[in-house]
Amino acid sequence: MAGYAHYGTSFSSQDQRLPSDCLIACEAIDQGKCLDLVEETCSRVIDVHRVGISPAGAHIVSGWQIRGPRHARVGWKLLNLGEPLSLRLTDIPSQAPRPDYRRGAKHFVGILNQL
Repeated sequence: MAGYAHYGTSFSSQDQRLPSDCLIACEAIDQGKCLDLVEETCSRVIDVHRVGISPAGAHIVSGWQIRGPRHARVGWKLLNLGEPLSLRLTDIPSQAPRPDYRRGAKHFVGILNQL
C-alpha cells in the first residue's frame, strides 16, 4: 500500500496516527473499490476520490455517491469520516475518476490519498 501524507509528514499506512476509517477509505482508492458507509439513519455507497483533513481537523472523504438515502441525489459528496457508525470496502468496482474530478481541493488542508 502507498504511504500517506499527514500534515506534510509522510509515513506508512501502518502508522497508528491514522484512524482505521481513514485507512479503509484510502484502501478503497488503492484497490479501486467503492466504500459502504453505514450511518445512523441510512447507508451510502461512495466511489472514493480523495481522503484528507478538513480545516477543522476532521478526517473527511470526497467521492461520488452511487447509492444512498432515497431523498439524496447521486453525485459528489463531502463526508466526515467521524460520523459513520461503520464503513467497509465493497466488491463494487470503482468507476473513478467521475465527471469534473480534479486533484486537490479547497475543502482539504491535508490530503492523505487521492486519485
